[in-house]
Amino acid sequence: MHKKKLTWWVSSLLALMLITLTGCQTVQGLDIGGVIKNDWSVKSSESKGTLQLEFLPGDISKLSADEQKALSALQNVKIELTNVKTEDAAHVSADGSLTYSKGKIPFKLATEGTKIALSIEGAKKPVVFDLLGGSSVSFLQLLPKALQEQFGGKIAEIKPAIIGLILANTANPTRVSVTSVTDKVNGEDLALQKAHIELSGTELAALLQKLLANILADEAGLKDLINQLYDALSPVIQEQITNGSADFTLKLLGNKQLAAGLVYPSVHDFLQKASDSLNAAIAGDASADQISLPIQALFNAKSALQADIYADADKQVRKQALALNLPLANTPGVSGLKLSYVSETWNINKPTKAATIDISSGAVKVNPEASAIYSFLNNLDKQSLLYTLLKNDLKITKKQVSLATTGPVTDTPQPFINADGVTMVPVRFISEKLGAEVGWSGELQQVTIKDLLSGATIVLKLDSKTASVNGSSLNLESAATLHNSSTFVPIRFIAEQLGGVVSFNDDTRVVTIKRD
Repeated sequence: MHKKKLTWWVSSLLALMLITLTGCQTVQGLDIGGVIKNDWSVKSSESKGTLQLEFLPGDISKLSADEQKALSALQNVKIELTNVKTEDAAHVSADGSLTYSKGKIPFKLATEGTKIALSIEGAKKPVVFDLLGGSSVSFLQLLPKALQEQFGGKIAEIKPAIIGLILANTANPTRVSVTSVTDKVNGEDLALQKAHIELSGTELAALLQKLLANILADEAGLKDLINQLYDALSPVIQEQITNGSADFTLKLLGNKQLAAGLVYPSVHDFLQKASDSLNAAIAGDASADQISLPIQALFNAKSALQADIYADADKQVRKQALALNLPLANTPGVSGLKLSYVSETWNINKPTKAATIDISSGAVKVNPEASAIYSFLNNLDKQSLLYTLLKNDLKITKKQVSLATTGPVTDTPQPFINADGVTMVPVRFISEKLGAEVGWSGELQQVTIKDLLSGATIVLKLDSKTASVNGSSLNLESAATLHNSSTFVPIRFIAEQLGGVVSFNDDTRVVTIKRD
């Protein structure tokens, strides 16, 4: 299973499907596009919602014991958000909980732009991550750091313009119906119009392909969106220039026409690459990124999506319900996936104050890199339910690194046996594979390794048989040495200090390090 960025991709998928499911035309007297645009234009509100994920059982005979344990833990997962307060586009707070087979994990969240702070039961410090942090989006990299930091909040400010561009280029699905109903929202009976939409996976694929193709062809609409983003960022640009920033890019960005002209090709290129990736995934290209959900299964004819959108007399969305049934024919142990999302909203555009999470005494910053999970786990109480889920049930830290001591030369530094008969391995390659950060001081001829899981710090000096682990001296079998421009260390020392176990296959001449 692909776990990287699971929450981000699931939430993004839900939002994209809800938009794509709606289209922009009026159906049976209800302007569905107008309703969705109103929903994205809401400045403040209170709400609650539930996301539920269920794996349907399949043949588990080919699964290992660890895989069966992980599947059992994830059999039915539910994320509930209550007391959600949206103060404005950049500030939202909520009380939440994650429930799985072994219990419930409470948490609180608060946002500021694209930055999300989480206070989780069992965590020693709050966790902070940025949805745009570490982004490789080309046009974002064009911006000076000061603007990158403000970018997420400004994107939130122009949500109505973004949804307007999407809706203007989205066609209606064929199966849409509208009925009048009476339903409860936050305990209150309301007269609502319910739009019911159904799509198969192939219909969704066609709508998404058409949407991206239309946006790429809509040069005027895309440039208008860039201009609106520029207007939102303009005060920040002018402030930086006024304060005497010497950044040449800022001076270029001071001219709106020039700035828009520079950004448009990068934005268009980004969307074209997204379109090409989507087309490749739909076509079954094995090299296409499968992200965290199997894309080919999502766009399969047997996949079924349903959405119910409930609007009041003011064309405001008051309830939503989304259901996705995804067959997983080629996934061992699983026959399918059911994902559902429901929400209710009230006090729309009325004064609301979002709560905050105090990070003044420190917080753990999590980035999109795979190694971030180790620092996240190090922040958890080892007796906590979340630690048990991630470390023991899902085995997210389980690693295996194999290196051949003989054979053809590759890009990976090859282990060797030194004059002392000790197997030496490349310290940076091994350490990073096992979830550690590596630093090098040329002046001191010294390597510093930070184990993100345990928090241990290991210091090695070239040509020295003494190492430091958390300030205590330890003797090495052989000294760390420079070999083919890389620093090599005794395999057993580095493996054991990073919680690994070493094995050697005499037949294949392959050395393996495993870490649980």
